[in-house]
Order: sequence, then C-alpha cells, then structure tokens
Amino acid sequence: MSASKDFADIQRMLTDCAPGHTIRMSDHFRRIKFRGSIYPSLPKSKKIEIGHVRKMVRYFKIQECAKKHGMA
Repeated sequence: MSASKDFADIQRMLTDCAPGHTIRMSDHFRRIKFRGSIYPSLPKSKKIEIGHVRKMVRYFKIQECAKKHGMA
C-alpha cells in the first residue's frame, strides 16, 4: 500500500506554501488554482496518495516549502 496524507495536512501545507490558492470541487477531483495555474486532478478523498501531492507540488514549484511539511 502506498503512503497517503490527510487532506487537512495538505490544506495546511497549501496555506503556508501557496498563499492565495483556491480550491474548487468538481465531480471527482479538487481543482487547485495558484498563481494563474490550475492543478485539476487532486482526488476528492479524505486520504490522498503522496504521489498525487508530490506531482501537484512540482507543478506549482513549491518544493522547498513543501519539504518542511514532509510533502516533497
């Protein structure tokens, strides 16, 4: 089984590392918008596999900050 993080932890990381981000819910995913870019496919579940989180962190180029939260 792969490692996963609670969405609450991810949200805290986004608040710290991606100030001004917005989250919009779609049918199956969360769409995260930050600095004019949209990451359209963060799963809606309470527990999210760390691979999805790392991909989003790379997409937004917030790796250094996300490392402090254990998500990069």
